Amino acid sequence: MRARTFVLGFLTIGCASTPAPHGTWSDRTLAASNGVLCNHRVPEAACVFHHPALAADFERSGDWCAEHARPESQCLICHPDLSFDPLPKLPRDADVKWLARAGEGVGPLEALAVPGRVTVVDFYADWCAPCRKVDAFLFTRLSERRDVAVRKLNVVSWDTALAKEHLSDVASLPYLVVFSPAGRRVRAVKGFDLDALEAALLEASR
Repeated sequence: MRARTFVLGFLTIGCASTPAPHGTWSDRTLAASNGVLCNHRVPEAACVFHHPALAADFERSGDWCAEHARPESQCLICHPDLSFDPLPKLPRDADVKWLARAGEGVGPLEALAVPGRVTVVDFYADWCAPCRKVDAFLFTRLSERRDVAVRKLNVVSWDTALAKEHLSDVASLPYLVVFSPAGRRVRAVKGFDLDALEAALLEASR
């Protein structure tokens, strides 16, 4: 299993194909989120301390941090930068689509560019906390600009077809590729760098 990292500001955090060696990751916690967080700072509907009966399902799925007796996807001890804060609400006409949800291959990225719009191809994973912060940034931009489209690709792990197809030279998530309205590849942004992403959006608009 190849070690990778994701980058948060100036802090680099080691990360393999799952966020911790003792637990895997599932989307159960995020899927249950309705924007209501409990006092444990996780979605109340999925919190195993408020709903102990849920623990067995998380354990069966492998989403379990045995060291801290909670789901890996809710373990803020292992992942202190994890955030479940609600994302900005998208306008009805926002052009955002999930083209890969299970790490499946998507072919050439150029084919994903939307004619006439600045397109952001967003490689992310549910276990990547900075990726959710990128979502917050992009969702805000989609509310402000109608010339931006986002195409989201869930990597899932470094062993999926999608990762092997496009991330062989990428060491960290998030990873974003920005295309101009004419379909020209403008810039790739590696790691959590909102300034670089903003600069790429501006460059693509010119």
